[in-house]
Amino acid sequence: MRAGSADSADDAGGDGLSRRGWLLLVAATVVVGAALLGVGISATGLSAGGAGGAGAAGSSTSPTVAKHIPEPGSAPVPRGLPPRQTRTPVATVPSQPVGSLAPGACLQTYDSKWADAYPVVDCSQPHIAQLLATGRLPQAADETFPGTDALDKQVSDLCEPSLDWDWVAVWNEDVQLDLRYPNTPEHWATGARTYYCIVYTYSRNELTGSARAAR
Repeated sequence: MRAGSADSADDAGGDGLSRRGWLLLVAATVVVGAALLGVGISATGLSAGGAGGAGAAGSSTSPTVAKHIPEPGSAPVPRGLPPRQTRTPVATVPSQPVGSLAPGACLQTYDSKWADAYPVVDCSQPHIAQLLATGRLPQAADETFPGTDALDKQVSDLCEPSLDWDWVAVWNEDVQLDLRYPNTPEHWATGARTYYCIVYTYSRNELTGSARAAR
């Protein structure tokens, strides 16, 4: 899973994986590494018939090396980021102001985390993104702007408990998390402290169901 902060939602790079996302990715890498190591060990092993025959005959010839050809698909392969959908979803319902949205709202279309409003549908209907969580940062109105790195970590930590990790396991590294908060010193100085966490997929798949953890 990749998290986005001050960049637009179309930025495929994001700002890095969450701690849980890293665990998922590392686990997949370990499995692949173990499988490849097993293939390498098998490829260097001796065939039973070749070794026995050499010993019985007293021959000085080298034993036969058994050839091992792995079966296709025998080891898991990380999927990587799939190509983005070419079809652009079109909103069929009125948009609602972002400040009026409740956590869990499913967004029929999603172009940017900075939009003023989004079309909201029932999560059982196809949608592109979901408002995972929203709240208010605890810093006082007169507190100095802490910087985007610190705010990325703070907001990410606030968002992660709301994410259904079984849902993440299905979509794997295709999962994107946008973090919206007052991300400039000027915006911060106005006293704004509201944050939003929006989850979607890089490939812009139309989703059904909720990515929000049950409460």
